[in-house]
Amino acid sequence: MASRYFDGLIRFTVVNADLSGLWRSYLDPRRGQVRADLLLSAIGHALRAQYPGFGRYVAVVNADGYVPGLNFVFGVAEGDYALVFTARLLGELLVTRILKEVIHEVGHTLGLGHCENPSCVMHFSNTLMDTDRKGPGFCPRCMVKVRRALIHPH
Repeated sequence: MASRYFDGLIRFTVVNADLSGLWRSYLDPRRGQVRADLLLSAIGHALRAQYPGFGRYVAVVNADGYVPGLNFVFGVAEGDYALVFTARLLGELLVTRILKEVIHEVGHTLGLGHCENPSCVMHFSNTLMDTDRKGPGFCPRCMVKVRRALIHPH
């Protein structure tokens, strides 16, 4: 489903990796949230070891994530790894919201920053309404960056 938003330049393989024990290690009991930046590194290494040869890794975690300085995050990415947290995406639009956040975080793994276009998937989502308002696709400007990153990787 997500591949079509990358003009077929990227292929997704979905695996069901049980990472529940791992994310619980990064749970801040005071906040009831997972420290996203620390978990990202651990999950990235675990997925690369379990599934060598994959180019990018995105884990969808049924938890609420945060990073220092922010109350929560829908997702985080660094290098080839990304996480999407589902706790705040719940509701009848859950699948669409997860799709948008996965595409957004994969965009970050390709080197894209946040976009000023509120309908672009790379637009920063400060609220769930922001996520619902934007589409799952890239604006023309960001799509050029996606093509460049996938055709001419550094």
